[in-house]
Amino acid sequence: MEVKQRRLAIVSSLGKKYSGVVDIPNENFRTTDLLNSSNIFWKNPNEKCYDNAILMYDVKLLLDGSAVYKKFDKLQIKLSEIFYVYDEVQDLGDAMEKKRASTMIKQTQENSQIVNIITKEVANSFYDISGTFFGLFKKKSRDKFIPLTQASIIEIYKRQDKWGKKQILLPHNFICVSNQHIESVVVGQSSV
Repeated sequence: MEVKQRRLAIVSSLGKKYSGVVDIPNENFRTTDLLNSSNIFWKNPNEKCYDNAILMYDVKLLLDGSAVYKKFDKLQIKLSEIFYVYDEVQDLGDAMEKKRASTMIKQTQENSQIVNIITKEVANSFYDISGTFFGLFKKKSRDKFIPLTQASIIEIYKRQDKWGKKQILLPHNFICVSNQHIESVVVGQSSV
């Protein structure tokens, strides 16, 4: 089997961003499928410390979105700590998800739906995430990660007893959001 690599950005529940590459079994393997797999793909399974982790190479730990705090040759990140993930390849996840979605629409007669997610609060912040979802949301709600296209993220934070908000800039319009961090969701309509 020829192993390929893909560049990802992984954002933790406390806002740390890890940028690096992960092994994938082939270039057509979607990041969503990698993260939702019952056995995360590792080129060398003997390197695993945790069964529920992903191994990244050439990793930069970024704070505040762009300031490099530390670099690692290899780093294992527990899936339970991942808040959301996106491919750092322009339109990779988006194009593949739309192709898959068009097949699903034919099979299930479902169209795309607007999804609005409110996350759990962590460190005096929670997130308002919206995007388009293709397929059956109920089925995907059982997965570890939910794929969204045309994604938008707003951080709602509390500092010195005052609430504020900040738009999170995404370089691409496709993300995978961790189901573990979702507090509430509205499917099929946009928020007011």
